[in-house]
Amino acid sequence: MARVERVLLVINRVSGTGHGSSVVDGLRAALDGAFGGRVALRVEVVGDHPSARRCAAEYLMESEAPALVVVGGGSGTLGAVIQGLCEGGGSGGPPGRERVIVAPLRMGSGNPLARWFGMTGDPESALRGIIENLEAGRTAPCCVMRCEVGTPGSSSKVRYAATMAGFGQFGRAPSDLERWHRRLRSPRRILVGICGIERLNNAEYIIAMLARSLRCALAGPAAAEVVEVRAGDRREILPLLAGVAMNFPLGELPLDPGTGAEEEALSLFLVPFTQRVDALRMILAPRRLIRDALRFRIESGERVEIRLVDRDSSEFFLDEDPMTFHGRLALEVAGSLTFVPGPEYAFRAESGVAA
Repeated sequence: MARVERVLLVINRVSGTGHGSSVVDGLRAALDGAFGGRVALRVEVVGDHPSARRCAAEYLMESEAPALVVVGGGSGTLGAVIQGLCEGGGSGGPPGRERVIVAPLRMGSGNPLARWFGMTGDPESALRGIIENLEAGRTAPCCVMRCEVGTPGSSSKVRYAATMAGFGQFGRAPSDLERWHRRLRSPRRILVGICGIERLNNAEYIIAMLARSLRCALAGPAAAEVVEVRAGDRREILPLLAGVAMNFPLGELPLDPGTGAEEEALSLFLVPFTQRVDALRMILAPRRLIRDALRFRIESGERVEIRLVDRDSSEFFLDEDPMTFHGRLALEVAGSLTFVPGPEYAFRAESGVAA
């Protein structure tokens, strides 16, 4: 069994459609039963991503004892916990396997990384699979992205992510969705009951991008920020329509990064905005746009920097959390966190995954 002396269960009660005390009590009981009192179990229920981040950072700083951190939420909650673990580990990056192991549950609207690591849609079923793999010592590395974000006054802050980063018009979609969710809470609950939270989330992204496409088609290339991209000796300047940095394929996006979440490498795709029809192709013919995209592969020790040429700031997102960068941002591979997968994960020795 992978060495674990303490367990933290972090649940974002507002992720997805929300989670009440019965869900929390069920997961607590499952963990109690699995470990039989052999570990110190803490359960933290939070209401937003900053709280999840603080909770994870404080937990890791409290003790050097090896820990399992189980995250109940979506991509944003998982990203916040990873940020906290990187801050609380004291090394300026992901803490090692001897310090912490992470297990994400599918309890939010966007859960691609949890799906990649074999988590079922039922949290208690997924938790049983997690415990089984943990007891067998079966774990997998998960690449963590480091993003140095420019702030006002030429300073910067460091953020970490494990699913993706979005730029250009795609990078604005999560902030659009936040506004919609605040205005349409009741109708959205009804739709969730009909089609499920993850399907609805995918449909909402399509609608958000359709709205962005129409807006940009009317405005033309002037709607796009002009960026300068630097990667080693390579330098490109382009009006940016959309971009994404990722390291495992998502069925919702017509992109093949050529890597899996277990590999310490990222792929950055940047789509230029050269004519109005490009904006419509984001929805109607995305594969055609991708053929013209600039692609950058980022491996350990490498860095890609994006600088704004025609404006001071721009929106983007990390793991579905809307953010703003001022002047520039830089992407790197931070290293790997150790994950314990769920019951549907296919262990692959050739990918460096423990069997």
